[in-house]
Amino acid sequence: MLRRTVPLLVMLVLAGAAPEAPALAARDGTVEPGSVAAAVARPPEHPGATSWFALPVLFWLPETRLGYGATGGLHFHLDGVQRASNVFLVGAYTLNHQGSIDVAGDLYLRSGALLNARFRLVHFPDAFYGLGPRSSADARESYTRRWGQGIMGAELPIAGGTLRAGPRLDLRAEEITDLVPGGLLSSGTIEGTDGFTAVGLGGTVTWDTRDRPLFPRRGSFVQAWALHYPEALGRHREFSVANLEGRIFLPLGADRVLGGAAYVEQSFGEVPFTVLPKLGSTRFLRGWREGRFRDRAACAAQTELRVPLVSRIVGTAFAAAGEVAPEVAAFRPDTLRFAGGVGLRYRLTPEGANIRVDVAQSTAGTEVYVLVLDAF
Repeated sequence: MLRRTVPLLVMLVLAGAAPEAPALAARDGTVEPGSVAAAVARPPEHPGATSWFALPVLFWLPETRLGYGATGGLHFHLDGVQRASNVFLVGAYTLNHQGSIDVAGDLYLRSGALLNARFRLVHFPDAFYGLGPRSSADARESYTRRWGQGIMGAELPIAGGTLRAGPRLDLRAEEITDLVPGGLLSSGTIEGTDGFTAVGLGGTVTWDTRDRPLFPRRGSFVQAWALHYPEALGRHREFSVANLEGRIFLPLGADRVLGGAAYVEQSFGEVPFTVLPKLGSTRFLRGWREGRFRDRAACAAQTELRVPLVSRIVGTAFAAAGEVAPEVAAFRPDTLRFAGGVGLRYRLTPEGANIRVDVAQSTAGTEVYVLVLDAF
């Protein structure tokens, strides 16, 4: 991670473009001016019309360092549907030799139903620090994770569409290699180090009153989902994961918005370590490396103030806290981790897609995030 200079050149180079994409590589640098060219469609003058973009990208994350690739996306409205559907594609590679192909989309139907899907293939040299809220940075050991995933859902409208519910399916195949000899992962005591294939079956319930899904200005969002991975439908021992997340957006006048978000996640059974709830990411607890802390349960909360600066540029300030534990009942105030920082957003589409640069601070140091789409 750049700990010395914020790579604003990336913003300046891409700012000459226009229109959106999914969060790059982390599950998700610097360039010479003019060294990146983009082919884009200018955004329409009003929300509701179709907009698209295609452009090369540079990004920087704690987990990847400098990365590069290409991204494209499309916003469109089906006849008679107010909310925009979208499709995004990202292909990326990093100087840490991490590569990914990621396709995601949301389709809003006239009935109020939502169909969504995400497919990805990832090769990701990564780091493991042990389990629990007090795991040490000195315990870091490297490994390589290769996985493919397809996750699909369908939510049917209830109560006029504000409330939706429906089934969720998760298909996974994962391989773990390059374990450190004599390390914790190679000891055989951590679940999932020999890889697995799995089929997760479950459902989702969503309450959504946001004015738009990307960079909302008002409204709330609450979602609960649960997935069960039967031992009979894969190569693993039985496990389950459940998650509850909420977000709220309060307009403060003059296009300023105060956003808040929180989540809690609990796993059950013999959960592979890569699937365990964890802290640190481009979304919750920016400032901590993704997966720096992991255990059978995790929770986090954050707030972000968004203030228009000039034209399509918005400034942000954010703060967050979170922790992991063996179970939700074991959360303790003395193991909370904190982070906060400031950022800039450049609006790509009228529907709210942004390029973002965040500079976040925690007791682990300063981290910089340069990528597309917001934390929440």
